[in-house]
Amino acid sequence: MRAKQYMAVAVLVVAQLLLVPPGSAQAPCPALPPAAGPTTSVSTPAQLEAAVNGAAAGDTILLQDGFYDLSGVVIWIDTPNLTLRSASGNREAVVLDGDYDASFGELLSIHASGVTIADLTLQRAYNHPIHITGTASGPISGILLHNLHIIDPGQQAVKVNPISTGVGTVDDSTIECSLIELTRSGRPHIRDNCYTGGIDAHDATGWRVWRNRIQGFWCASGLSEHGIHFWRQSQDTIVEDNVVLDCARGIGFGLGEGAEGHSGGIIRNNFVAAADTDLFDSEYGFDGGIALWGAGGAQVYHNTVAATQAPFASIEWRFASTTAEIANNLVTHSMVGRNGATANLTTNIVGAPASWFASIANGDLHLVDPGSAPVNAATPLAAGLCDSDIDGEIRDSAPDIGADELGEPLFVDGFESGTTAAWSVTVP
Repeated sequence: MRAKQYMAVAVLVVAQLLLVPPGSAQAPCPALPPAAGPTTSVSTPAQLEAAVNGAAAGDTILLQDGFYDLSGVVIWIDTPNLTLRSASGNREAVVLDGDYDASFGELLSIHASGVTIADLTLQRAYNHPIHITGTASGPISGILLHNLHIIDPGQQAVKVNPISTGVGTVDDSTIECSLIELTRSGRPHIRDNCYTGGIDAHDATGWRVWRNRIQGFWCASGLSEHGIHFWRQSQDTIVEDNVVLDCARGIGFGLGEGAEGHSGGIIRNNFVAAADTDLFDSEYGFDGGIALWGAGGAQVYHNTVAATQAPFASIEWRFASTTAEIANNLVTHSMVGRNGATANLTTNIVGAPASWFASIANGDLHLVDPGSAPVNAATPLAAGLCDSDIDGEIRDSAPDIGADELGEPLFVDGFESGTTAAWSVTVP
């Protein structure tokens, strides 16, 4: 009986591991539940535009698999609680393409609360594949961007801004489980001194950005904005469990003093990596992993920043308005404070060797050596600040420094190394 129980546990664990895509640096995200309200099925750009224009609050529009040519078209969404998602759930099977058409710079323009965009690919917008703003009558909230693949935007991939300062803001929303990238084929289409980036938000409150992979935002000349950037009076942003790979600048709160800054918020459990030699050879190279520029009350916990060549700083805090708690972070290069910024530093490791990580080139910064210095070396934080790691694994009473909680091996019989030689048929 005991042998059967152990075998059942082993089978369950193996099955769970197989759900994680090969080479993935993050745990997979659950699918959204099926649509609960009225649904409309579309299969052409004209049908999509008509369905959105005629939608009622609470409707779901299901896009059938296919290629949707949106050049010369912008899908304007001003109906609250509307959902656009693929019928199949396969984001790679439904492609909304802008062909860099300048007549309309966006693919989806969102101006209502409760809108969900899920399980789609958006590519080659002249400006922003997704642009979200509030309205003159007030702020909007509850936007959900889930399981999207956004490729080669002409400017920022996801742009969030108010109608004007403090008017028509976009608050309390989420970007999750998405792949956002600038590829080599898309990079020549970037204009205006590398005016691009992954997620760029102004005057936004209470956003959560989690479990995304954002990569490739840099140019041969000019300086890209960050992979993830909240600034210009944004506040209380949560950025967690993301992989940011080969971006000129990784994660940023604020971009200067006063109106350019950010208030509150937390950056935790992120992998930020850089290894692309072309990025390092570009005009600005790898500028930094995590930047706090005018970030009052920022919390930066349990992140891992690793690069194969030195950035300006792995983690940087700048300007007198920046006050930060920076604890239990693991970085390969320097951590820098300047221009009067203040930070409390607790149990961070600087100068981590590449050998501690699974693959910097792939953005996989999981720890590989149970005997390395970060293991069991972090300062335990107050409950609720960073209880689990980038994989959702609970941190123990002696947590590891960085985003990955290595802990004890799952098996002690060679499973992780790929050998079953030590396995037995029965369990004593």
